[in-house]
Amino acid sequence: MTISTRTLFSGTVWTIGIYGLSTGLRTATNIVLARLLAPDIFGTMLIVYTFRMGIELISDVGINQNIVYNEHADEPEFYNTAWSLQLLRSIALWFVFIAAALPIARFYQIPVLAVVIPITSFSLVLSGLSSLSKFLLQKRMQVVRLNVYELILGFIGSAAILLFAYLTPTIWAMVYGTIFSSVVSLIGSYLLLPEIRHRFYISKRYSKEILSFGKWIFVSSIVFFLSMYVDRLYLGKVIPLELLGIYGIARSISDLSGNLTMRLGNIVLFPFVASHAQTARSKLYGELAPLRAKFLLVAALGFALFVASADFAIRLLYDQRYQSATWILPLLVLGSWFSILAYVNEAIVLGLGKPSYGAASNGTKLAILVISLPLMVGYFGVLGGVLAISLSDLARYVPILIGQRRERFSFGMQDLLFTILVFATTALLEYLRWMSGFGTSFDTLPIDWSHLTFLK
Repeated sequence: MTISTRTLFSGTVWTIGIYGLSTGLRTATNIVLARLLAPDIFGTMLIVYTFRMGIELISDVGINQNIVYNEHADEPEFYNTAWSLQLLRSIALWFVFIAAALPIARFYQIPVLAVVIPITSFSLVLSGLSSLSKFLLQKRMQVVRLNVYELILGFIGSAAILLFAYLTPTIWAMVYGTIFSSVVSLIGSYLLLPEIRHRFYISKRYSKEILSFGKWIFVSSIVFFLSMYVDRLYLGKVIPLELLGIYGIARSISDLSGNLTMRLGNIVLFPFVASHAQTARSKLYGELAPLRAKFLLVAALGFALFVASADFAIRLLYDQRYQSATWILPLLVLGSWFSILAYVNEAIVLGLGKPSYGAASNGTKLAILVISLPLMVGYFGVLGGVLAISLSDLARYVPILIGQRRERFSFGMQDLLFTILVFATTALLEYLRWMSGFGTSFDTLPIDWSHLTFLK
């Protein structure tokens, strides 16, 4: 089934619109939670969520991507095999978390993790039991239904966690909220496509296809996790838990643009390119380039405004305990532009059936972080670490660009022009706010400018 450019455009508009509503909902939820809960609770849960995401990604064999990419995905034999593999993987992951809970708690010297991690990670089993309906919707690009479904889940999950936080303003509010959200998601997944009925069944033929396609997804997922979350794991050991919680909030806000782009890539761009596997690449390039340029134009202007106003958002929405985020957030946001470009390009090469470039991309970023993060923190404190993290996405972009050039499907010049536009517009907005007497986004950097020393 070939997907039209009109469907691509419509899917992009719906995804951006629903994502905007979801982001507003999550932001409002986090602001209220920040007033109900202490920063150290956010720091503790950041460690929990990081390990959960890590172990989940490390064991990823591309089941979801297989459903989108494989032409047999709508056959019961295929999707039941995929569901069965998903369930087995989820149960195994839960046992891994049970075994790892005590060592993790001892490493970070946070005893409550020994109990919180096994309970929170049970949500993986619930996720494994969920229907694969949403990935079949993704394959069919039924974007409206998929996005509305996830918006409803987000609303229910936010309401639940706020209620738990009001009733018990402790770490257990977030634990209970996670489990409740997983139960709602499990039930809702079977209402998306009622005709889909799963049963435990493993086809030798289709399991080989899934694992064969997923081998590079597996490698890419490992290095993706390490490259995206090594900052949380490292900083969780070397900075106070309260500051880690503040960093986590700033990081979650700065990731909004990247998460939107990754969502567009997964839900819209990847299925679109994959559906044109038999189309001449020159023709596909001609259809894709104008739409890609329009998206990047809107993203570039919005991104520049985001950088220039990031500190205002922290001052307005968070209380005094979280004000260190006013200098962390602009730096993280500035570096995430290259993350946007990398996500767009990675979705394209994945649609071309080349997941190896994503693995190389994340591996390059990881190597840069492993070297630069300890050095920068050692010399310049937390500021140095944030700078290293911010610039690391540039390293992630380069291998994917090389891969696109090898596939003769490169958008390098388009990316360069929009990058120039982003930094020029950001500089202009910073100058205008400085001229208006509001200073710049970077005035609160922990630097003693009179002696040019970095405050650790």
